[in-house]
Amino acid sequence: MGLLVALFAIAALPFLVPLVHRGRLIPVSVVMLVTGTVFGPFFFAVDGPIQISLDRLLWAGLVCMTLIQWRLGNLQLPKLNRIDWLMLGFGLLCLIGACRGGPVPTGSSPIARWLFYIAMPLGTYAIARSVRLTVNDVRWVTLGVFWLGMYLAITGLFEIKSMYWAVFPKYINNPEAWEFFGRARGPLLNPIGNGVLMGLALAIAAVEFCRSGRQGKVLYGFASLILLAGVYATLTRSCWIGAIGAIGMMAMLQVPRWTRVLAIASVVLLAGAMSMGLKDSLMELKRDKALSAAEAAKSVELRPLLAVVAWEMFKDHPIIGHGFGHYFEHNGPYHQIRKYGLQLERVRHYQQHNTFLAVVVDSGTLGILIFMSGLLLFYTTGWQLARGLDSNPEMRMLGLLMMSAIVIYAANAMFHDLIIIPMVQMFMMFIAGLAINAREKGVVRKASLQPVYARQPLGRCASGEFLRLRSCDSALRH
Repeated sequence: MGLLVALFAIAALPFLVPLVHRGRLIPVSVVMLVTGTVFGPFFFAVDGPIQISLDRLLWAGLVCMTLIQWRLGNLQLPKLNRIDWLMLGFGLLCLIGACRGGPVPTGSSPIARWLFYIAMPLGTYAIARSVRLTVNDVRWVTLGVFWLGMYLAITGLFEIKSMYWAVFPKYINNPEAWEFFGRARGPLLNPIGNGVLMGLALAIAAVEFCRSGRQGKVLYGFASLILLAGVYATLTRSCWIGAIGAIGMMAMLQVPRWTRVLAIASVVLLAGAMSMGLKDSLMELKRDKALSAAEAAKSVELRPLLAVVAWEMFKDHPIIGHGFGHYFEHNGPYHQIRKYGLQLERVRHYQQHNTFLAVVVDSGTLGILIFMSGLLLFYTTGWQLARGLDSNPEMRMLGLLMMSAIVIYAANAMFHDLIIIPMVQMFMMFIAGLAINAREKGVVRKASLQPVYARQPLGRCASGEFLRLRSCDSALRH
């Protein structure tokens, strides 16, 4: 397999030269994200100190492509804004935390975890921030996420109905990977990550439904039903909440203010009544084939215990935390605390089931402040794009997608550590980079074929006329 990949890469080199020189970075990014979802490390990987997979090779190639285009003058790096500085600061804080401490009992490398779950998403964010966005770029993103979500939804329905002959890739059907088996876990082998991506596709379908004609409404309405069924097939309550929240937010933006207030009040009352009547059924819902309904209900009981452990760990290192990726190195003594009258030993071998608590434990107050500020600014950026008077349809689409992504992310983050779920951070940071890029530079109809700035010989401009040094330097800068 490795030899075939190498031969294919060598044969493709002549065709890659024009792609590297003039190729659009956003379509390549979409291909990389789809590959990472469908053909990620579970499909093909070379194990070593740092695991290599197809999507990681594509990501490295994308970074090289970006640097080459910048060096040739076809790409201009943006001026860093406050969100960029926050993201850079969070990445450095996590890196410093990963370098602290000794080996982790689980054998995993904190540096490798930082590389895959922090550095790669931040690199994807930086690439999305740097490109001059076009209408076609936005179409690539929306169509790519939409059809990926449709594939995940249909595959998830096949999984939950045990129609394994129709499931691809085939490793999804492996019962030896027993965790989440029997749910719509998809190629990520994780129903939470699967549900997040389907939620993003559902948000795109909702936007397209609102702005399409009669035939488009039929198409996207039918697609929305498939996506909703796929989200349900994850059998994950947080995914249901996230998808419903995103759809509800879309509806809120389309109605008058008084209707929003009435709708929110109705939803709160209805949700309260349903939760009282269906509480036992929801808590004891049988999900995994390897787990009984009673065992599934225990997952809810463990979360308060994990929260107590997180609180005790935070009190000992409140500023910068215990270090990114070092949770299992330090959590042992905290499970022996008896003052709460709780059996904290039950969660000794469990990772934190809450993204915000995981960040607090790993990176302390400083980390959670940066993390929460980033989410808030991402949502604000989406709101500005969606509601801006000068926004074109593509900018509004990116704004609504950004807002939906934050709603879906927050709903799932309260019950799971999304940072360590494959591809979730990659999609989130990619969408965030696109939204911030669109807010600052807009979305153009067609990219210029000329370089953003030309590297000319000193004292001569592109026209060939000799000009004074100051005038030419000014032209080079602009």
